[in-house]
Amino acid sequence: MLTMRKLIFITANCLFSIVALMSQELSLKYGKITKDELNMKVYPKDTTAAAVVLYEDGYTSFSYIHTIGFQITEEVKRKIKIFKQEGVEEATIAIPFYYKNSDNNESISSIEAYSYNMEDGKVVKTKLDKKYIFEEETSKRYKKIKFSIPNAKVGTIIEYKYNRITNNIFLMPDWKIQRHIPVLSSFYEVKIPEYFYFNIDMKGYEKINVEETSDIQQFSNNSGNYGNIQTFTASCRDIKYTARDIPALKNENYVWCANDFMSEIRFELKGTRYPNDFYKAYSNTWEDLEKALDTETDFTSNLKISDPYGDEIKALVAGKTDEIEKIQLVYLYIKKRINWNESYDFMGANVRTAIKNGIGNNAQINIVLMSALKDAGIKSFPVLLSLRSRGRLPLSFPSLNMISTFIVGAETSEGKKVFMDGSATVGGLNTLPSELLVDRARIFDEEHTDKWVDLSSLGKNQHITNLMVSFDKDGTMTGVQNTLYLNQLAFSFKNNIHTSKDSTKYVEKFQTENQVTIDSLKFEDNNSISNVVKEQVFFTKKYDFTSDLLYINPMIFTHIAKNDFTQSDRKLPVEFNYPYVIQTSCSLTIPDNYKVEELPKSVRIIMVDNKGKCIYQVRQEGNTLQMNYRFELNQAIFPQNQYPELKDFFGQVATKNAEMVVLKKI
Repeated sequence: MLTMRKLIFITANCLFSIVALMSQELSLKYGKITKDELNMKVYPKDTTAAAVVLYEDGYTSFSYIHTIGFQITEEVKRKIKIFKQEGVEEATIAIPFYYKNSDNNESISSIEAYSYNMEDGKVVKTKLDKKYIFEEETSKRYKKIKFSIPNAKVGTIIEYKYNRITNNIFLMPDWKIQRHIPVLSSFYEVKIPEYFYFNIDMKGYEKINVEETSDIQQFSNNSGNYGNIQTFTASCRDIKYTARDIPALKNENYVWCANDFMSEIRFELKGTRYPNDFYKAYSNTWEDLEKALDTETDFTSNLKISDPYGDEIKALVAGKTDEIEKIQLVYLYIKKRINWNESYDFMGANVRTAIKNGIGNNAQINIVLMSALKDAGIKSFPVLLSLRSRGRLPLSFPSLNMISTFIVGAETSEGKKVFMDGSATVGGLNTLPSELLVDRARIFDEEHTDKWVDLSSLGKNQHITNLMVSFDKDGTMTGVQNTLYLNQLAFSFKNNIHTSKDSTKYVEKFQTENQVTIDSLKFEDNNSISNVVKEQVFFTKKYDFTSDLLYINPMIFTHIAKNDFTQSDRKLPVEFNYPYVIQTSCSLTIPDNYKVEELPKSVRIIMVDNKGKCIYQVRQEGNTLQMNYRFELNQAIFPQNQYPELKDFFGQVATKNAEMVVLKKI
């Protein structure tokens, strides 16, 4: 409930500055809508915003029930202004909540929702009918409440509130300060009794003001003896969080998951100490979670499936002594027997169905793969992770719902590890789809003491190209390009071919992007287990020999056509798919009737600590121009403070990529 004390606090910290900024009357009281709010056309600090949260208010408190114990109640109120058609989707509300059994769950109650529109100079208020509130199960542990606020359109203000109640003290709700639309004003208050110890984490880059005081809270205890109600008091932490003018968290380029950097407040129960009792620690560690996988899920039992291809696998590896070769043979065999259905899963239930139908999710394929590796005498283990698009696994305070899937790790008798996944339909060992190339994954195996593994840099990813070009008397450039793709770059190449269905679409895209005509194209080693692909392209390109000056890019096919990093500053880190090396050499025969007028200067561009490097050289040798180019990106993730250097580096590289050799007619 929004008390007068809270109203005063909010007003003092937010309202005056907001009103001064907007020069409009804004209300921070639930149910009160002003004409200025209804007449707003844009949010001045982000005129591109489809909607803006005018205010949101949260209040979390503890109460005590004799038959249950302590209960947590979160009250949420939110008001949103819609500016554009795409903002109308803000009126479709989904509230997830934890549900496991009647003694260990959350519940959503006291839902109200309204829309407000200006019609014929009057404010029209439309109420949500409760019969349009639905409950939907999303997983074994989670459900969600869904409803759509009626009469929402461009110009509408929507407002809704609800309560979240749980008797599970581990489910202390988090509070998101930032969203995918701007937030004008956010206030959150939590009162934590002295019996509970929480780790409180404020994450993200936006400023959150915090004020903490001590307070006294009174609890009622209906003991059940003759209906007597006893009361007791406890000191508590009263913490207030305020934030204003929070920009939308937008999906910038080169960010795996923007939600990793969302400004929010998280609560994790560290321990309890009740009256006349000892302190009891509750910190949930990864070791605790791994035990829970055994006792609370079917994960480990699903892993114990017997190999359905036992005889075939034993025959396949018979007489083989190289363990890496065995792993490759088994991996290729399983991928041929069970196709990936393009979905990711964790538990891998119904494996037998996947085997029978010859198609399944990655977890089902991985379970069969581990069983087959065991029959081949190879040690294997699951590697738990969260898909890149769903955010990183936390180093501390994990939960099962944070794990998206697992891949397979295999280890030779000499301790060499390799990684595989059923979704890598065209990948070999240590090559994975980008969704799985996370920098933080966890080995699920008792024998491993070093549990964390970085999957973003498993091998040396290279693109090595050699070009030879010459001109005929009519000005037609004729060339041949031989390219070697290694590891992740080979995987990407094969995946592009696979996605294109046939080479025709690949050729059309190549010609369009590079403005050449391909006369022939062939590639080798394009099978589902190889980490090496060879490509050969014969091409032509027409030049105007009637001109006195001829401008030719000695790279022929540029690596970086433009600098993607042009914004003056950046709040989020830059996250590339993986480190890689591009190496290109080109031998260009100068046309007989031209001479060199101007050559680009050779340069070496090197970032601090060799995070990135570019070497560019062009020289003339008789009637031939020789160009050598080497680009190295030696780390995948660049923190925010390294952005200026990265921006400058890519700017210089893009400039060199665009430079031309000038030839003058003799």
